[in-house]
Amino acid sequence: MTAAGLLWLAHIGVILLAGGRLAPVLSDCVQLTLGALVMFSIFDASRRSEGMALSFWRLAFAAYVLLVIAQTCSVICDFIPSNIVACGDILLYSFWFVPLAMALFLDTDHAPGKVDTVAALDFVQAVLVCLAAYLYFFYLPKASIPGELSHEVWVPYFVGHSFVAGAFLLRAYVTRSRDVRNLFGRMGGFLTLSGCVDGLYYYGPGKNLDSGAWFDLFWSALLVVPLVIAATWKQTEAPIRSIEAPRREKGIYSEMFYLLYPLLVLFMSLRIARERLGLAAAIVLFSFICSSARLLVSQTRLVRTQEALRREAARDGLTSLWNRKAILGILERELARSERDQDRVGLIMIDVDHFKAINDTFGHPAGDAVLRIIASGIAAMVRPYDSVGRYGGEEFLIVAPGCGMSETWDLAERVRAHVASCNIIASGGANIRVSLSLGVATGRMSGEIEHLLQTADAFMYQAKNAGRNRVEPSLGRAGAGLSSLPVPSRDFWI
Repeated sequence: MTAAGLLWLAHIGVILLAGGRLAPVLSDCVQLTLGALVMFSIFDASRRSEGMALSFWRLAFAAYVLLVIAQTCSVICDFIPSNIVACGDILLYSFWFVPLAMALFLDTDHAPGKVDTVAALDFVQAVLVCLAAYLYFFYLPKASIPGELSHEVWVPYFVGHSFVAGAFLLRAYVTRSRDVRNLFGRMGGFLTLSGCVDGLYYYGPGKNLDSGAWFDLFWSALLVVPLVIAATWKQTEAPIRSIEAPRREKGIYSEMFYLLYPLLVLFMSLRIARERLGLAAAIVLFSFICSSARLLVSQTRLVRTQEALRREAARDGLTSLWNRKAILGILERELARSERDQDRVGLIMIDVDHFKAINDTFGHPAGDAVLRIIASGIAAMVRPYDSVGRYGGEEFLIVAPGCGMSETWDLAERVRAHVASCNIIASGGANIRVSLSLGVATGRMSGEIEHLLQTADAFMYQAKNAGRNRVEPSLGRAGAGLSSLPVPSRDFWI
């Protein structure tokens, strides 16, 4: 900010003391240096930002890159006059803020600081706006001075500029975020001030003044303002990373900003169509394709999000198995299907032995890790069409369609032996041996779901009372926890 202040004072000296062809060259060089300082200040602000603020400053940096290119063109024109360079120079000066206007499309809750498909489509829309603006403001109207705006499009230009500035101020007004209010409010005020200076240049005392005149001090002041905004920026809120769905600010206002660029393209294409109907139709067509593609991408993401939320609502947060409601719903559906197909459904109720002692000895985080290991072991032993759910705190439920009592018992015994082979090593080197008590039942009618659950639960408690680490009813088999086949021990560290 000190360097910018010194440069602005030097600019005053250039305006007062320099004369002839030297004044425009020195004036443009001072503005070019100030533009480079603004880029550095914005880059430094982006390094102090994350989330939405990082995306905002990156877009601002892209905007000022265009402005610095325009300033470079001005310096080139001071030495080598060229109508083509002058037209490109004025075009960049007039629409340098278009990348910055893309900040209106940022999601204040989930802006990761990188560009995705939707942002890329928004950028294409911005390019179409620039193309339409070039045709609207420079190519079709005939200006009295080459490279300047034609008088008949001054008012629409200021209306469009005011619309963007007003959108920034509206975004700052409707938000609940202090950082968003700070960024969009300050930048909206700056864009409003910039539009006022443009109005003074075209309609006020700056009219018909050449480069190097006193009005250049206003242009250099407009470079100092964003530099101060970026240099004094300090993010006060951490970006939201919660897995929970964020509370939207005011969705209807946020969604309206996505209509900005297509509306501008349509507005300018109406004027272009008077002279070049085919060209206007092509621009509108491309804009429609981008808008439609953006809608399809957003709709696809919405469907995926709904599916993810539906899946998350049916899953247990700790083990990723089906939760109680979901597994009971699966059991009910399988019983209804077995009643129709005259088949049976096996049900296995599982309880972790001495789990309270694990929590009391090693702590709840270790207990949660043990539950995840056990859940993974159970899920690894069932068939692809079986279902496993967390029924309670340390209780699990397996629904095995098409299994009679013998097949269900065999499945339960495989699960028991697999988990019993786990050797869990806690911090400090202590071993945690885990085992399961399992109760088995079968049914074939949807109306007997409560009876089936009670039966499996009763056999599970019978297994606990009989010494744990076993499957009940034993069916006269190795139900005391001794498998006929050896199971290798597996180690886990938590």
